[in-house]
Amino acid sequence: MIPSFEKRVRAFAIDTSGVTLFVILSSFLGVYWRPLPWLISGLAFLGFYIIPYAISQGQTFGKRIQKIKVVDIEGGPVPLWRVLAREIFKLGLSFITFGLYLVIAFFAMSEKTSQTIHDKIFKTKLIDLQQPNKYKSDPILGKSESMKKRGM
Repeated sequence: MIPSFEKRVRAFAIDTSGVTLFVILSSFLGVYWRPLPWLISGLAFLGFYIIPYAISQGQTFGKRIQKIKVVDIEGGPVPLWRVLAREIFKLGLSFITFGLYLVIAFFAMSEKTSQTIHDKIFKTKLIDLQQPNKYKSDPILGKSESMKKRGM
């Protein structure tokens, strides 16, 4: 099953937010030892973008929360070196282009296969692990009176 564009963006945002939080918090620790913020930022980068792929095959923390996974083009598991090369390529280009690569990659994403530029290069794709809900239910809090009047 193909994950939605929103799930991909949310998963990336979760990982990036985690790294950013550590970078911001560690910036105040440079008073005690100058290399400390760099060390903590590097460990956060590794901890959110690289190490989770070694622990959970094809998933970072953001992907696990969004229930999506990186798999081979045929749907099988991806070798660790290829997933890491894919991630480093994606992050490197997004850093060098100040995020412009991510915009271009997501606009170039194929709707049928859910492949972006880095997925095509490394012969990977993302799959949705969550089963579709056949019977759409009401929202958790129910419907408001105005929604009921409008037939929604």
